[in-house]
Amino acid sequence: MTFLPALLTNVIHHQDARAINDVINQKIVSTTITSPPYFDMKDYGSENQIGYGQSYSEYLKDLKKVFLAIYNITKDNGTLWIIIDSFKKNGRVIPLPFDLERELTSIGWMLQDIIIWKKDRTVPWSSKGRTQRKFEYILFFSKTNNYNYYAKRVTTIDTDQLKKWWITYPERYSPTGKSIDGIWEFPIPTQGSWGNKFIRHFCPLSSALVERIIKLSTNENDIVLDPFSGSGTVPAQAAYMNRQYIGFELNNSYISMFEKYLSSTLSKQQKRYKNSTALKQNIQSFYNTIIQLRVLKYIKSILKYLKKQGKSPTIAVAEINGRSTLQHKHTKASYMICAPSYEHEAIQSIIDQIVNKPPLSKFGIEPHIILVSELLDKMKTYCGYTLQNTHQSAGYYTTASVPDGICILSSIYVNIDITQYE
Repeated sequence: MTFLPALLTNVIHHQDARAINDVINQKIVSTTITSPPYFDMKDYGSENQIGYGQSYSEYLKDLKKVFLAIYNITKDNGTLWIIIDSFKKNGRVIPLPFDLERELTSIGWMLQDIIIWKKDRTVPWSSKGRTQRKFEYILFFSKTNNYNYYAKRVTTIDTDQLKKWWITYPERYSPTGKSIDGIWEFPIPTQGSWGNKFIRHFCPLSSALVERIIKLSTNENDIVLDPFSGSGTVPAQAAYMNRQYIGFELNNSYISMFEKYLSSTLSKQQKRYKNSTALKQNIQSFYNTIIQLRVLKYIKSILKYLKKQGKSPTIAVAEINGRSTLQHKHTKASYMICAPSYEHEAIQSIIDQIVNKPPLSKFGIEPHIILVSELLDKMKTYCGYTLQNTHQSAGYYTTASVPDGICILSSIYVNIDITQYE
């Protein structure tokens, strides 16, 4: 166990980021999230600051020094996220993100991804040869190949934002939700949105963007670092999410603003974070729905294929039998296919040929399929589905009272109106 000085964490240190290792000399940081000073484009109101008043080579040299210090105090499974942009000077574009990447790679940082942050609000002007800047780069580094990255925490499960194909083609949609892509849309905060009593910062980060990164790369009680804390978006969001934070900032006015803001918002925002367990329940509900749709469509696909081959199964029963332990499989499912006994051998041969090939192999189902000549339990009630629709139950039936057109029986009940997603 690492024992830390009481005043090391959960504080923004009024110190130069270049002196990080004078304050921290242990591998304790799980992730660093920061937006470095914008070279000499902005004066952040501090003497001896990085960027303003420096040459470009001096600026890169100092950033390299800061991120080397961070490398030294980052856990082996730790990560680094840098929000940064190119800029134009003396009539040409300076590719700062890529120049910085080369410097950090030489230290030992490993570039894992480049993400585009689409921030919407920006300075409402452009210049000759340069469009209006509505995005920045997010450079995502790791210290080793064994780094923390919890992608399932940030998947999209809001079915209101989905098209109808997630219902009719559930095998193409992950039960854990839609994975994030490489363009993140988070508007930057309105200037002064922290309130009239607080200082406006030149380049405020989106708290929702920071929240996503913290979810992706840390667990509760982990330490989140921002060496250029500014108005404190990263430390504040870390505190809201029950992480420890360490910040560095040269402008003491920003630190005072942050401390006042955090004390007035911490309790409310921590409650919001705690209540996010409701979202976890929504994720589980969505997971269950996708699995149910897959299990039903799986047998529908088999029955349709058998009919094309001239076979005549009359009905099938589909049930879920718990989670699968096989790689790339989500659930176990049992299927009872009722067909004339003289067709069993041929049907079994066809099933053996198709279940281990796409599309059925892509459903994530570990199937157990048996053939019977009749369904013996005449009194059990099931939900009924047709071969045209396995996302909307046609009603409840016993095996002794199945009307024409009902080909699948199951205890699974789904009743999704597809028109809501068109």
